[in-house]
Amino acid sequence: MTRLHFKEFLILMFVVMIVLTFAISWHATAQETMSSISGKVIDENGKPVVGLKLAIKPVKVDFRGDMPARKPFLSWLRSVTDTEGRFSFLNIDPVSSQFAMFPEHGSDYEIISLSIGDLTFQSTAFRGGLGTNFGKLTFAVDPGNHLENAIVNVKTPRTRIRGRVLLQDGTPLANEELGLLVSHYQRSPGGRGGGGGSSGRNVKTDNQGYFVTYNAEAPAENTVKMTYKGMVAQSEKIILNEGERYDDLVFVLKNIDRTKARQGIWLVNPENGHGYKKIACDSWEDAKAKAAAANAHLVAINDEAEQKWLEGLFPEKAFFWIGLRVPEDETSWQWDNGQPLTYTNWRNSPKPDFTAVNESKDPFAMGFYSKKWMVIGSNSPFLSSVKQAILEKEGLNVPKPQAEK
Repeated sequence: MTRLHFKEFLILMFVVMIVLTFAISWHATAQETMSSISGKVIDENGKPVVGLKLAIKPVKVDFRGDMPARKPFLSWLRSVTDTEGRFSFLNIDPVSSQFAMFPEHGSDYEIISLSIGDLTFQSTAFRGGLGTNFGKLTFAVDPGNHLENAIVNVKTPRTRIRGRVLLQDGTPLANEELGLLVSHYQRSPGGRGGGGGSSGRNVKTDNQGYFVTYNAEAPAENTVKMTYKGMVAQSEKIILNEGERYDDLVFVLKNIDRTKARQGIWLVNPENGHGYKKIACDSWEDAKAKAAAANAHLVAINDEAEQKWLEGLFPEKAFFWIGLRVPEDETSWQWDNGQPLTYTNWRNSPKPDFTAVNESKDPFAMGFYSKKWMVIGSNSPFLSSVKQAILEKEGLNVPKPQAEK
C-alpha cells in the first residue's frame, strides 16, 4: 500500500470512528430521554380487564374548560390490554398528557384512578354533580423516567347517554361543538302524573364523532335535542332506569349546504330596519373580527323592545357575546360601535356584576337562561361556554312598515 493510500485509509477510519461514536452517544442520549409507563387495568372487583383499548392523549392544559389535544389522534400512543389486563406505552411525550380510552367517548368503561407506587390519583371527571371538563387524569413523565406496575382502576359508567353524529355520507362529525338539551319526565309511583325538567350544555365530539352526556335522569323518560350550526335534531324517548346506559343514539346531519346558506341570511327587525344573525366564534375578539369582516358590528341593544325582539329571535339556551365591554374608568359606557349606552339589562340590576376598577375591559354576554347581560372575564367559569355572538348590520335598505291610518 502506498503512503498516499495509507493516509486516505487512516482518514476514512477516523471518520468512521467519529460517526460510530456519535451514533452510540445519540442512542444513549435518546434512551435517557425516552419515557414509558406500563401496568395493569382492573375493574371494581379487582379483576383484570382484557382487550381494553387505551391511549395517551397529548393535551394543552386549560383550566377554564376541556383540555384540547395538541396532536392529531392518529399520532396518539395506543395500547390494548392483554389476557392479564396489562398494557405498556413507550416513547411518551414529555409534556402534559391524559390517559384516555379509544375512542374517548366510545368505550364501555370509565377511568376512576391511577396508582403508581404509594401514590393514587383519583379522577373526578364523571362523578355526580361535577362536570366532565375537570378531574381527568392528566400527567407528565420526566424524560428518561420509566414508570412500572401502574394500576388503572376502571368501572362501567353511571347513568349516561352516548351518541354519535354522522354526516349524510357516514363520515363522523369529528371535534365539533354541539349544543345539547336533555329533557326528562319522571312518572310518580302508580303511574299517575309526574314531573320533569331539562338541562342544557355544550359538548364536543371526539375524533370518531362520539359525545357523552351524564345529565340524563333515571328512572325517567329522556329526550335529547341537538343543535349544530343552525341544524336541530331530536331523539325519540329514551327510558332509563338507575345505573342504565343508552349508547346507541345516532344523529345524521343532512342538507349542510342549505344550513350554510341560511347562516348567510340577515333577519331584519321591522322596527329599525337592522339585520341580525348569530355566528360561531372562539372569543369576543374573534366575534368582533368576524363582524368587521361582514361589514357589521357586535349587537348594540338600545331599548327594551330590541332586547325582547332578540330574545324571541334567538330563544335557545346559549350564551351570546354582545358589543359591550367594561370601560377602564367605569363611567364612559358605550357600545363597541360607538353608540352611547342608553338602556341596560344587567344580570344584577340596577348595577352590572363586577366590582372594583376593571383594567381588562371584560366583555359582556347575554346569559344562558335569563338573557340578562353578564360580564364574562378570563376567570369566569362560563367563558368556555360562550361560543356564539350576535351581529348587527345597518343599511340593508329594508323599509320600515307604515302604521295603519
